[in-house]
Amino acid sequence: MEFTTIGSLIRKIRRSKHVTRKELSYGVCSEHALQELEADRYAADVLMLDILLQRLGQSPDKFEMVLGSSLFNMVRLRDLISEAVYRRKRHLAELLLRSYPSRTQVDEMYRCRMNAFQVYHMDKDCALAAKHLQKSIALTLPDYSYEHFYEQMENHLISAAELENLLALERMNIERNTGDSHTREISKRHLELCLDYIEKHFRGDEEYAKLLSKCAWLVGGICYLEKDYVQVMVFCKKGIDELRKNTILYFMLPLLKLMVKSEAALGIAPEQSKWVQYYDILTFLWEGYAEKWYPTDSLFHNCYQRDYHLDHELIRSEREAHSMTQAQLAEGIYQNTESLSRVETGKVSPSKKTFEKMMDKLGLEKRRYNGCVITNSFEVMELKRSIDGLLMRWEYQKAREATQRLRDSLDLDIWENMMVVSLYEIITAKRLGEMPLEEAYIKLKNLAERFLNFEERTFSHIPMRNEVLVVNNICITLCSLERKDEAIDLFRITLERIKNSKIQIKYRYRSFQILFNNYIRECGTMQDALEELQIEFLCGKAMEFSLCMNNILQILSRNNIPDDECDIWAKATYYMFDLFLFESDKKMYKDFLENKRGIKVL
Repeated sequence: MEFTTIGSLIRKIRRSKHVTRKELSYGVCSEHALQELEADRYAADVLMLDILLQRLGQSPDKFEMVLGSSLFNMVRLRDLISEAVYRRKRHLAELLLRSYPSRTQVDEMYRCRMNAFQVYHMDKDCALAAKHLQKSIALTLPDYSYEHFYEQMENHLISAAELENLLALERMNIERNTGDSHTREISKRHLELCLDYIEKHFRGDEEYAKLLSKCAWLVGGICYLEKDYVQVMVFCKKGIDELRKNTILYFMLPLLKLMVKSEAALGIAPEQSKWVQYYDILTFLWEGYAEKWYPTDSLFHNCYQRDYHLDHELIRSEREAHSMTQAQLAEGIYQNTESLSRVETGKVSPSKKTFEKMMDKLGLEKRRYNGCVITNSFEVMELKRSIDGLLMRWEYQKAREATQRLRDSLDLDIWENMMVVSLYEIITAKRLGEMPLEEAYIKLKNLAERFLNFEERTFSHIPMRNEVLVVNNICITLCSLERKDEAIDLFRITLERIKNSKIQIKYRYRSFQILFNNYIRECGTMQDALEELQIEFLCGKAMEFSLCMNNILQILSRNNIPDDECDIWAKATYYMFDLFLFESDKKMYKDFLENKRGIKVL
């Protein structure tokens, strides 16, 4: 099969949903620009691609992106602007916003949105923030009007970013008119229409969880002002449940806080409430270990769960691993080595066609935008993601059944697909006791030989997401074979290889954290464990959060901390496993606390 490109994927999804180019491009770009993008003749910014995919109801987080320096710098610039605002560094925020290019309607929308965010966060000027938001909304939804737009929502495709703008506007209206029941009623009706849109267009996806949690919190807040505490809890629980299922940490605290306040208003005893336990533990951890500027309830912030790579790092390292000179790689692609040299130093980025030629020559099944498997189906990508979740929660029989469906859905002549399916089959067979550890190790090692030189302990490139999963399972298997020193050595080599990139860890959360967590479990220090906890807070994910708590407890135990202090951490770990639906681990801790320590838990 042909490698799926981001343009061809957008075209396929658009056609399957019977969406015209005019409908999808409305307010974002011209129909011609979208046509060029779908034909892979236009390199759009990441934010524009995100909006187009979100308008089609899909999450961009399924992609692992290989970007040129200029496109990645735009990703980084947006994060630096947000951080400057969160830290209340006004001069820096204004300087960075002035440096932000205005190339498209999306760029202008973003600039207005951040102006709104700045005046709200730094000055609490809700009226001025609302004006900026109205302008921001109208830039990509040109026929927007506050009085009539919400009734017309079904006439438009609306992305997650655009919905966040709408939610933020309602937040401004609520906060500056707290005592006005009429304003609250209008906002509540608008937010319920937003909820309906989210339900219909983002159902069952990460985007759904992120949007629903924010919208539910805002509606719940209005219900709280109206003293309808039962409805508050209904909305909050709905948002919390979606965050739990998707192991998302960000926005959990404000929802839990509102839930706890409503229970108190209803006279529910704190000691009888799991919500109180969750909230108290998360608050303690947040206040103790998160950076003070990290947001908890910003509607414009989201968790980091996408992997980025730099094209020049990938090309250079892979060329050197093949012992290939620049002249050899450039032959048939560039007229001279100077052009390739400029690519490898990040001064220029190769065109789509040139990049693909280099990938083919280097034997890599990679394009600019790579799904977790090579397919033209978002449903298959989602299936792969669901298997990762099942494995994370030790549901190996279900994972095996899903892996068979994945095998049937993929072209296994493509190495990347075969590697993923083989990996899952090895893991499930090993965990179900059907494959000896030594056999599992040999098979895993064979999978890794395409990107890892075991003799020299070197990688041909910074390992990508699926490659990290292979390495992680090699290390776990080595530990089970009582070859712990080899495992620790490989853990360290891989982590250092990832850290040595110009890409910060938060842009490789999924790849880095799973390795880091298992490394800490085997030999990490308390400093390592606290660093891991801080990364979880920074990235707003909970994929390793509960396991991180477990690591902290194990380190405390090894350091002969008094039993009473360990009991506190054990109880906290139990509730975090419970919160994020790690049922096997939760049961283990419940048995330990109640049967061995005599501590009752809910």
